Amino acid sequence: MTLLLLGLAAFATAVLSATLGMAGGLVLMGVYAALLPVPAAMVLHGLTQLVANGLRAAVHARAVHGRGVAAYGVGAVAAAAVLAPFAWSPPATLVYLGLGAVPFVARAAPRTPLMDFARPQAAALAGFVVCGVQTVAGVAGPLQELFFLDSRMGVREVVGTKAATQALSHLAKIAFFMPLLAPGALETTPILVVLSGAAAGTLVGSRLLERWSEAGFRAATRTVVLGIGAVYLLIGLARLSTLGWAGDWAR
Repeated sequence: MTLLLLGLAAFATAVLSATLGMAGGLVLMGVYAALLPVPAAMVLHGLTQLVANGLRAAVHARAVHGRGVAAYGVGAVAAAAVLAPFAWSPPATLVYLGLGAVPFVARAAPRTPLMDFARPQAAALAGFVVCGVQTVAGVAGPLQELFFLDSRMGVREVVGTKAATQALSHLAKIAFFMPLLAPGALETTPILVVLSGAAAGTLVGSRLLERWSEAGFRAATRTVVLGIGAVYLLIGLARLSTLGWAGDWAR
């Protein structure tokens, strides 16, 4: 049953991400955190999203903003270098609270033309911030959205570029959490199932993307992400209430 849930979650969330350019990873991280220990959830989520985002970037390869992705990579490497000395695994409760808070923090953050991803400095800042937060909470797509909200990029350029940058961030996350995995925490069969589901969902969602208008795409992204964030905040607060506000919550 767990294997089936992992595969279905990978497929459904890949469809969601391929259609909206984000949000699928947010849902998937919550599912994995509920079914697996945090380090295993982080690594499996990273592998799943690496396949989904890598394939999505390939589908929209001609629309990917190459200079922005390169600058993003510089920022991501800088974040990885800062975090490398800290080998830690956040408790599941903190992961849920982080997943829930990220969309609202992103929504409340001030917007400025200087955060346009088309600017190399903005893309590098995005890489540093998104990669750093993603290592702690597992997902930082809503923060990444800040750098695309006022961009003049088209829908496919946004989706393809986000996919390429997220692939880089998930590589960093895998590298960070892989040493923290317990022996045998992840087996080959679950990995193959979720990667197949992610690939299939990405191809299906890429077809659905063709039907989106520019305005509908941006409005749906904001609504869906905030709704998911609210659910995760409630889950995190419920865990705090159940496990206790001190001591036992850190599990």
